[in-house]
Amino acid sequence: MSFRLTMLKRCHLITLFLGLTGYSLFAQVVNSPVKFADSGAITPTFVEPPSVGETNGGGGSSDDQWLKVEFRFSVTKDAGAFLDAVEFKIWIEGRDMLDPQGKPNEGVPVALTGSVTYVNLAQNNNVYGVFYVPPSTLKRYCKLSPSDFERLFNIHIEANVDGKYADSIDENKEKDPKWYQPLKAMAGFVYRQNQCAFIVTDPNHYPAIKLPAESN
Repeated sequence: MSFRLTMLKRCHLITLFLGLTGYSLFAQVVNSPVKFADSGAITPTFVEPPSVGETNGGGGSSDDQWLKVEFRFSVTKDAGAFLDAVEFKIWIEGRDMLDPQGKPNEGVPVALTGSVTYVNLAQNNNVYGVFYVPPSTLKRYCKLSPSDFERLFNIHIEANVDGKYADSIDENKEKDPKWYQPLKAMAGFVYRQNQCAFIVTDPNHYPAIKLPAESN
């Protein structure tokens, strides 16, 4: 049971949002070229940043930890062929205690959002992707201990191929497959690996990231 369910009386909101999407349920598309693992597809952990250019002598505290969200999926493209690109979108549950519209000690339930597009993916049953959330964002929107975060806050990830939905997975299963849609979306707070210092870690563990087109 998510923390959000103790805060939101969402019966009417759920009915409304179920009609605002092209998918009747977030199920895997038949013959999808991308499939999430049946279990353990999402692994949230709290990690220390790489000590690149460290000036304070290291020894960081828990307040310096980043949230790392690693996810596992399969590429089912025929052997010898490559899947050109897959876009992954993420929603990470949190709450904004500083929002003036929130109630005292409750705040406003939010979803931190981000996306990454991986390119040139060969057939493989164990492919990994990753997102990161910096400490300052965690302090504002997810101010809980690591154990509380994993227990209370949900994570939703979707895979899209050629602009079309392919599959999705949630960290904590709920009866409502669209739990995140009524939440206030907060874009720009979830980083791709190439947007932060973790670009130097595990360079061959994750697929290549699609870079923005160069302007002439």
